[in-house]
Amino acid sequence: MKTIKSIIPNPVFKYNFPHNLNEIAFFDIETTGLSPRVSSLYLIGMMYFDDTENFWTLIQWFADDYKSEADIINSFFSLLSKYKYLYHFNGKTFDIPYIRNKCQKHNINISDDIEKILSESIDILASVRPIKKLLSIEKANQTSLERWLGIIRDDTYDGGQLISVYSEYMQKKIMSPEESVKLEEILLLHNHDDIAQMLNVCSIMSYYDFLTSDNRINITSAVIDEDAMLQISFDVSYTFPKRVTITKPFPENKSDVLTDIYATLVLDNNTAFLSVPVLEGTLMYFMNDYKNYYYMPSRDIIIHKSVISNDEKKLCRKATATTCYIKKEGLFIPSLTLRHMNDTANIFYIEHKDKVCFYELPDVPFDINDTFFRDYALLQISGFTS
Repeated sequence: MKTIKSIIPNPVFKYNFPHNLNEIAFFDIETTGLSPRVSSLYLIGMMYFDDTENFWTLIQWFADDYKSEADIINSFFSLLSKYKYLYHFNGKTFDIPYIRNKCQKHNINISDDIEKILSESIDILASVRPIKKLLSIEKANQTSLERWLGIIRDDTYDGGQLISVYSEYMQKKIMSPEESVKLEEILLLHNHDDIAQMLNVCSIMSYYDFLTSDNRINITSAVIDEDAMLQISFDVSYTFPKRVTITKPFPENKSDVLTDIYATLVLDNNTAFLSVPVLEGTLMYFMNDYKNYYYMPSRDIIIHKSVISNDEKKLCRKATATTCYIKKEGLFIPSLTLRHMNDTANIFYIEHKDKVCFYELPDVPFDINDTFFRDYALLQISGFTS
């Protein structure tokens, strides 16, 4: 077994890790096939942050013979035991099950600490796949994600192609040692680039974190433009590697008010911009306790049973869920979801049981410190992934 140590350049794109860098490790394996029963593990690479030197370091354990599987795994586990969080790309599907199988073969005990790290490891792919369509990413393999970021790596091989390269390496190691050195470089480079570029690919997780997590946002402006669109700008606690524009149609509704109109979310660096249409008119707020009301058709109003007079009662009928409403005139903005913004904000509809609800805008000029805009923006962000 050979052990190779190298320094990894700082990533081009930043990712705000939720963990301390000193507690993080990355890894990737190389094998001669997909099935651990009929193939060999010939390389494990593990990257960690060296806080004393302030750079990322890569350790590669390489099998230069056919007897190093157990040594490679034990060396990997020994170093991994110093960390808490393990990042990988699709490792829960392939790399980790493969290593577990090899541990059984070689009677390698997986300690409780290592088991915890493996079981709770972070799969980068798992955060990218759900938002692939939103980001207009065609394929979610690592090389495609690197290209989406504009990164072209030196390594031109994939794991499958390297199987024959490793086989040739083992032959040339005996027959032509000088040629085997070049083949070894090819094998190490692929693993090196796979792990080093994970730092860049991690930046794509920022979109997933932002769209699915409880966000910390700071509203910087809220204005209605000349096209009657509310534009909300805000700073976010994430760094987006690439400017992305995401559009989302509003749910089908009983009116043509929102036909061909979308909500738009622009994510760029540390900022986000939300754009939604503004509706000026009269909408209805429907009362939940409609059994306590009477509806007067001639005046299109409701009266609570506790205050209605006998003369008024003659002109009324008992309110239903459809007729128990209060009309409100003003400026309204639609929501991508029927979930309530908060417990105090009233929601309005064009018609009863419509699939689109609206919120009334505060008085102009807008106060960006009003929690209304923050709560509304957070609700719409969640709606882009639903």
